Amino acid sequence: METLPLWISQHVPALWALLLILALLAGDFGWRRARRRRLAATGRDDYLALQPGTAVALLALFAALFALLFWAVWARTALVRFDAALAQALHDQLSAGFLQVVAVVTNLGKPALLAVAGLVVALLLALRRRWRLFVPWCVALGGTASSGSVAKHLLQRARPFDGHGFVLETGYSFPSGHASMSMAFFGMGAYLLLRQFLPRHHRDTVAAAVALVTVVGLSRVVLQAHYLSDVLAGYALGAFWLVLGIALAEQLRRGAQAR
Repeated sequence: METLPLWISQHVPALWALLLILALLAGDFGWRRARRRRLAATGRDDYLALQPGTAVALLALFAALFALLFWAVWARTALVRFDAALAQALHDQLSAGFLQVVAVVTNLGKPALLAVAGLVVALLLALRRRWRLFVPWCVALGGTASSGSVAKHLLQRARPFDGHGFVLETGYSFPSGHASMSMAFFGMGAYLLLRQFLPRHHRDTVAAAVALVTVVGLSRVVLQAHYLSDVLAGYALGAFWLVLGIALAEQLRRGAQAR
């Protein structure tokens, strides 16, 4: 149990770079596959459409993953012991200078900051009367924030360490608000931009969103502000509401086109 956390703590920069590269490759693969399938089916470069069946499958997947992680922490399974061992190893091995840099990066996903930015985007959509985007945007971000708060108070998991000088956190640990809000905000933000940009800009937009979500979530584990399972649960929760928001936006768009 202790060997793997120790090894991870000794190779954090390399593992962080590797995970970021893998996330970017996965995002690019998904983008290219969706585009090819849509072109083959319709002959148009309209690959944003999320079919209801796909949306239902993704919602079930992310809901099940979140529920499994919630149960694993609540039941204090081996995952909890791994979480604690990894947090302790990171606490013992990482240098102060490295943590100071990561502490700057983590602010990109600060829930309060994303909430303010989310309100600004919602206001702009409302002023432009883009209701078919305004409603999904509010559903995705509002659902993520509210359900995350409920989960935190239900589980009431304490954070790995009660403040070690690099980040100041006072709330409960599970799930990670940084991870969930980053997933919902940057994911929905990318969707809005994809609806506005020409296709030649889509690949860069997807890459930027994937990179931001990845580095913010990983920073929470590295800083020991959250356990690994907190971040994974945050990703699952944010992804659930992201899919729901995009599915709703696409349904509203199909309805408008039909009319």
